[in-house]
Amino acid sequence: MRQRIYIWIAVVIVLLFVFSCKTRYVPVEIKTTETVEVHDTTITERLVPYKDSTATRDTVSFLSNPYAYSWARYSGGILQHSLGIWPNSVLIVTVPHYMTVTKRIEVPKIVEVEKKLNWWQKTKIEIGGWSMIMNILLISMMIVRWLRKKRRCP
Repeated sequence: MRQRIYIWIAVVIVLLFVFSCKTRYVPVEIKTTETVEVHDTTITERLVPYKDSTATRDTVSFLSNPYAYSWARYSGGILQHSLGIWPNSVLIVTVPHYMTVTKRIEVPKIVEVEKKLNWWQKTKIEIGGWSMIMNILLISMMIVRWLRKKRRCP
């Protein structure tokens, strides 16, 4: 009988160690910020330099490159000159979009307690609810056994 009591006491002590521990939680405020910055900039694209010239005894001259064409005509003491752009010549200017994305910033935040715990709540937290229930059950079982023994013995 005495050995059983020691076993139950050992079980209660083990349960106290297992269930009465509480990890400490530090509140963390999580700020998620997404920032998209578009830089509206003008980009200068350098064209491939072309230099073309011609000398002719004729009264008409024509020059061309991938971007433009030119013709000149001399007639009656007047020089006529025309410069044009080819219909399919296109210069593509790309505007870069720089994107800055900040995903997660964790900052420890102090949380103020609205209502302080009373002594009973503090005791429950420190000892642990499960260990208190086990103690109550163990004590009630011991009382029931003691009362049964008293009834049997005259």
